[in-house]
Amino acid sequence: MNFKKVSEVRTIFLDYFKEKGHTIVPSSSLLPAGDPTLLFTTAGMVQFKPLFTGAVELPYTRAASAQKCLRTTDLENVGKTERHCTFFEMLGNFSFGDYFKEEAIEYALDCSVNYLGFPKEKIWITVFENDDEAEKIWISKGIPKERITRLGKKDNFWGPAGDSGACGPCSELYLDRGPEKAFPDCGVKYECKPGCDCDRFLEFWNIVFNQFNQDTEGNLHPLKQTGIDTGSGLERVALLLQGVDSVYDTDELKKIIQEVEKISGKTYNESTKVPFRVITDHIRSVLFTVSDGIYPDRTGRGYVIRRLIRRAVLFARKLDLKEPFLYKLAKSVCDIYKERYPELEKHISSVERTLLAEEELFLKTLEIGLEKIEVLVSKTKSEGSNTFSGKDSFLLYGTYGFPAEMTEEIVAEHGLSFDRKGFEDELEKDRQSSRETWKANKVSLFTGIKTDKTQFLGYDVLEAESDLKFIFSDNKQAAALKEGESGVFVFSSSPFYPEGGGQVGDIGFIRKDGSVFKVLDTQKENDIILHIGTVLSGSFSVGDKARLEVEKERRERLKFHHSGTHLLNGALRTLLGNHVLQKGSIVSPEYLRFDFSHPSPLSPEEIRNIESWVNESIVRHIPVDTKVLPIEEAKKTGAVAAFDEKYGDSVRVLQMGDRSLEFCGGTHVGNTGDIGYFFIKKESSPGAGNRRIEAVAGPLVVETFQNRFAELTEAVQNLNLKIKDELATDGASFSIKTIIPGPDEIRSLFETKGADAVVFLRDLSEKLSLELEETQSKFLKGKKNRESRDFENNPEVIAKVFENSKVIGSVKIVSAIFESKDAKALKGLSDNIKVREKEIVAIFASKNTEDASIVITCSSSLVGKIHCGELVKTACEILGGKGGGKPDMAQGGGKEVSKVEEAVRSALEKASSSLNGGK
Repeated sequence: MNFKKVSEVRTIFLDYFKEKGHTIVPSSSLLPAGDPTLLFTTAGMVQFKPLFTGAVELPYTRAASAQKCLRTTDLENVGKTERHCTFFEMLGNFSFGDYFKEEAIEYALDCSVNYLGFPKEKIWITVFENDDEAEKIWISKGIPKERITRLGKKDNFWGPAGDSGACGPCSELYLDRGPEKAFPDCGVKYECKPGCDCDRFLEFWNIVFNQFNQDTEGNLHPLKQTGIDTGSGLERVALLLQGVDSVYDTDELKKIIQEVEKISGKTYNESTKVPFRVITDHIRSVLFTVSDGIYPDRTGRGYVIRRLIRRAVLFARKLDLKEPFLYKLAKSVCDIYKERYPELEKHISSVERTLLAEEELFLKTLEIGLEKIEVLVSKTKSEGSNTFSGKDSFLLYGTYGFPAEMTEEIVAEHGLSFDRKGFEDELEKDRQSSRETWKANKVSLFTGIKTDKTQFLGYDVLEAESDLKFIFSDNKQAAALKEGESGVFVFSSSPFYPEGGGQVGDIGFIRKDGSVFKVLDTQKENDIILHIGTVLSGSFSVGDKARLEVEKERRERLKFHHSGTHLLNGALRTLLGNHVLQKGSIVSPEYLRFDFSHPSPLSPEEIRNIESWVNESIVRHIPVDTKVLPIEEAKKTGAVAAFDEKYGDSVRVLQMGDRSLEFCGGTHVGNTGDIGYFFIKKESSPGAGNRRIEAVAGPLVVETFQNRFAELTEAVQNLNLKIKDELATDGASFSIKTIIPGPDEIRSLFETKGADAVVFLRDLSEKLSLELEETQSKFLKGKKNRESRDFENNPEVIAKVFENSKVIGSVKIVSAIFESKDAKALKGLSDNIKVREKEIVAIFASKNTEDASIVITCSSSLVGKIHCGELVKTACEILGGKGGGKPDMAQGGGKEVSKVEEAVRSALEKASSSLNGGK
């Protein structure tokens, strides 16, 4: 085999399929569009899911791609095995109702042998256990039967990607790497062939024959059109062609390892390979995810990214890397991939900032967290337990920032299992609790104590040194606080902002030598700042000088939302009138909430205008100026005061040009342009005469729209799929005509249009929502019509009706009671029955959820003997309702569902009596 670089393999593959008439489709984002069942794009077929199911109009019938993917299902194995990666590139060729097994097999073998250079005599094949067709095709292409293995569903049935979508049996190509790669007993004790756990046979190409669509309940439905989904891991193919044993020894990953060697001063070898591989894999994953707009967070996708960063930082300690270093690697890794993925270079500054902030945050508690875990492990073992408790793992998570999965991995190295349920229980308890105890008792802390107010430094700095003046524990003064104890610290000065003016309190750390106090909340009483938290290590005593450090990223988000709140207040007073008064607000890192006086709900147009006014203020890049003035002088400026705030002799006045002038002690941006974007998510009422707006500002706006359009995409795909499945025989099909932007396009819109993107995307989402609503209405109407026709013409229903017929002379009387049918369906069935007999009376009723319906018809020749309107009136009196109609057709209903049988029996008896001459 000829050595080929990773980039060469990618090019050969895509060029081959381009020659075969495939459209080369660019890689989609790692943030999957319209698929909430997936955290990340995990396979090449993800972006093509709607094309396989027939949910959208096909732009092409065959395609090929090199798709960036992220999988973390086996994260604990990354670094410890030769081939596990979280990030990888998936080569794929796809057919949507075009070619199937024969051509897919031919392409796979031809490309592998004649273009990539795999020796045909070393290629083995697996097929699904009952797929005779695939085996025959492989044999016809020159693969002998003895090199074809049949495997079961676990190995040779693929999909779907996520909880639903296209799936089917598959066939894989393996390379025989020789008996020297096998286990010692393979071929002797075991039969060595594809499917064996040894390293002799390595899969490098998987062809999925998509024949089914799996719904969210796991049921398989035949696809209207068969399809081909190929997956071939780029790094794995390169491993085989380069003749190396590990993907980490392929040319591109090897370059990253060399960069880690430069930064660490360590050599990559057998003893150091695990931390080198973890760092190499994780920096690549984080570079690509953050470039796609997926940021570290406490939940969801962001939690996975934070976990990757922290796992890399943890393993870096084995290379004596104890300072931030991942952010230094980002640029060199970007240089390796930027030609193929130019978005990496575009976002490299954002990646570096994000990495540095995350590393700094975790390093603040990592050392003492590792010491703590050693103590807890020893305690667990000394108690004779083999399970690390959920309570201890939650302590490490909540206090030291250790993701639960990381703790699980660490304790496993000590031979302990992990109490996952115990951890989840502790997490739920924490969600339901709060620190209101401190807030409720803070007034009593200073009874009889005289102290100067705390000097607030947080407008200018986020880190500062200060003297510890008081310690409180259990609502009493204390001289000191040691490791594991919780309490309140009071300093002479502090950069920590205490909760006030709607803005929540800062969090962060306080340090003294080797001692660390984690600040979980910041409150205020009589201008004294209270730092509430727990000692993580060491001890603190009154009189100590300590360093106070506010968490930076969180404060940034608070600034965006607080400044956004001021602009929102300005917009409301300008556009709605000066009667608008602030009635309350919350400024958190995740969102802002603003309550104000206004007599009526805001119209969509008013919301749009308010939002545009704020975004226009952002685009103008207005400087944010502050002045501290005597209270009387401040009032003369015309600045707006918050209704529930108490002001002292002097007050801080904050001005944003001609857009906002308010009293405010909160933290803010230096320029309105720093906010970036503003979006109103919801408008509601907290009580009579007041309205409430919830909004987001800054990068969270981008994320909000990405999520919103993902939900719309999913709804459209699901709806179109159902329409096509259920209404195809009617020739009816409805579709959404508006193009839905994906995550990449949304992010690009914000980068090019700035705050103006909010208007465009809001309009687009509203238009799509309306289209979706109208389409769904048509769909439901069409579905109802079809169900009605199916019922009316159902041979089994008709046969059942005639089984219960009663004959009086030349007349047949038929009656039946059905479940959940409307009057239209009953009438349709009656019409169908009437044409089958010369003289007939049909009495049909239905028991529905809240009421009952009845329809009675008769042949026209019976008019004079039978009056259907009178029969219906009789029945409806029993049903507690009304009804009537013509002599040959009448309908009605009532609420007494339990009396349907009695009503039908009464109508039947009256009809029989009429036909018998009143007897």
